[in-house]
Formats: sequence, C-alpha cells, structure tokens
Amino acid sequence: MSKPYRPSNGTEGDIFDHWWCSGCARDQAFRDNPDSGDGCSIVASTMIFNIDEPEYPKEWIQNDDGSNPRCTAFTTEPSKPVRCDETIDLFSVSA
Repeated sequence: MSKPYRPSNGTEGDIFDHWWCSGCARDQAFRDNPDSGDGCSIVASTMIFNIDEPEYPKEWIQNDDGSNPRCTAFTTEPSKPVRCDETIDLFSVSA
C-alpha cells in the first residue's frame, strides 16, 4: 500500500527533485524558462497544500513504511496521460 509523500526537509526535497522532477517532461517548460510561469502543477500544489488536504497531489506517494518515495506522474513523454502506478498495464508486451 502507499500513502502521500512530502519531503521532510530541503535536502530530501532536492534529492526527490533530482530523481523525479529534473528528468520529467511535465516540468520541462519550467527548466527551459523558469520565468515563463509554466511547469508541473504537481510540484506547485505540493508547496501550496498541506499533505492532509484533499487538494494535495495524489501522485507523490511512498510505501506505508515511509520507503520508496516516488511520483506516479513521471514521464519522459509529455503527451502520455497520468496513470496510477498501482494499476497493472493490460497491454504491455513482455520479452
């Protein structure tokens, strides 16, 4: 199972950003031009809302024991829709 994730401090936030946000196509516009006002709404929402508010992004999760923080919306393909990482891919092809 999983629960919402919020970094506990700036260092943990930087590490999370490095592993997820810095390579995600959803935040590419912000990386290209930080003054554009474009970027990932998930990142912005994690800073606006408290983790216990309904508006807090459901995409930032961790295991119940606090391990494996991740963003389920991560993608390198910007046109790819956000999907739940707990849902199996019915159309994947295994080699």
